[in-house]
Formats: sequence, C-alpha cells, structure tokens
Amino acid sequence: MNQRVSAYQRLLDIPEIFRGAELTMRFQWTSKKTSQYLYMWAERGLIEPFGGHSDVYANLVRNRTPKWEVALQKAMPSALVIGVDALRRAGVTTQIMHRPEIAVLSTDPVYKADRYTLVPKSARYFSRVRPGIIRQDNGLQVLRPEWALADLLSSGGWKGFPLDPDDFDWDGGLDRDELRKAILSMKLSADIEEQALLSDPDSGGDAPQP
Repeated sequence: MNQRVSAYQRLLDIPEIFRGAELTMRFQWTSKKTSQYLYMWAERGLIEPFGGHSDVYANLVRNRTPKWEVALQKAMPSALVIGVDALRRAGVTTQIMHRPEIAVLSTDPVYKADRYTLVPKSARYFSRVRPGIIRQDNGLQVLRPEWALADLLSSGGWKGFPLDPDDFDWDGGLDRDELRKAILSMKLSADIEEQALLSDPDSGGDAPQP
C-alpha cells in the first residue's frame, strides 16, 4: 500500500508528458532502477508509453487523456502534420483520419507510434515546404492548408487525391497566392497547377473532379 501511495506521489511531481531519462536525473536513480519503475507503472496503468524506444511517456496520474501531440513533438521534434489532417485543422475538410499523417526528418530517429502514420522525409523536402510550416502553441508543426493541398497533389495529382470533392470545402479560405507559391515550390505539372488554382473560390472556377 505504501508503495502505491509513493508511486502516486512521485507521479504527481512529474510532468504530464516526460522522458524516462528525466526520472534518472530527478530521483538520482540508476538506468536499471528507472526502467524497473517505468515497467511497473506501465503495468499498473499509471503511465503509458508513446511508442517504440522513444523513452517518452504520458503521466496518467496527472492527466487521464494524454496530450499525445505534445508527446509526438517531444519524441520527434521534426514532426510535421501533413496530408488530410493538416487540411482538417484549417477547416477545409471535416474528414478525420484514424491515423494522421506525420512527416519526420529521415535522418532523425523514427519511433513506432500506433496513433500516427509516420512518413520519413528528406531534408530537401523540409526545406521545400518550410515557408508553409506553422507552429501550434504546443510546439507541433503543421503545414498550412495550401501547402498540404499542393503536397497531396504532388504525390499523384487529382487521380490520387484522398478526398472526394464533396468532402473538400473549396470555400474554406484557401489563399490563392499562397497556393500558387506552394504549387511552384512543389513543381507541379501545368495541368495540375491550373486545376488547383481554378478550385480556389477567388478564381471563380469549379472544383475539379478527381
């Protein structure tokens, strides 16, 4: 019983999202002892690992609904929300992805994470999309909707577009100039560029059919 109280007391003093290595320093434990505590707490449902060998954990004593995006950013600082989920966050679609697509710098460790689809990307890719990256309050990077759209089209054009026309809000506030900038950066073909720009409400065109 005392051990259980001790576990709760320790976890109440630990951030909601933490690294296992932080416990080693905080409590002056050996790595072995830290591993033993982490295993015991996980078995008892007091903490939950982010995934893989990331050494990042959610403190369920502090918060039963973990902020996994904070854990994602802590485990992989280069993480960037792309694809449909980037569009959803901007209000361009209401479609919710079961596993949001996350770009991660390929030279960084990429940990297994069941909540996300992790896509290793080159430094060249990150440099190309850098003008379209915004950062949320929790530190996680997200592609602007115009750049997310251009990025999706760069993978296969409208034929491979993951949303039906009815699921995409063409009046959702896409900025035509920003879209043109993203299209130029992604080096999209002329026909895809023309259709993408015609889909913008400011252009007066209709949304293209995939």
